Amino acid sequence: MEDKGKNRVTILIMGEEYILRGTSSTNEMHRVGTYVDRLMRTLAEQNIQMSKHKIAVLTALNLADELLKLKENKRLGSGMEKSGESDNELA
Repeated sequence: MEDKGKNRVTILIMGEEYILRGTSSTNEMHRVGTYVDRLMRTLAEQNIQMSKHKIAVLTALNLADELLKLKENKRLGSGMEKSGESDNELA
């Protein structure tokens, strides 16, 4: 597989190394990795008995929730009809 034009970084999430390859800047990839690590560590601190796998799934759900809310806010900002909003946090 050819990585022409792609950046490569190693990030640390929950004490484990992951290699990221992509067209984003290395700074951006580090920023994303740091964000995910912080979210997972926060959930792990709040749920001490929970497995890393479940923490990862909850983190993915929280990130999906954030993304969908941002997309909805963008859609509403473009003048489309408003639907119900929620301030729920998954955990």
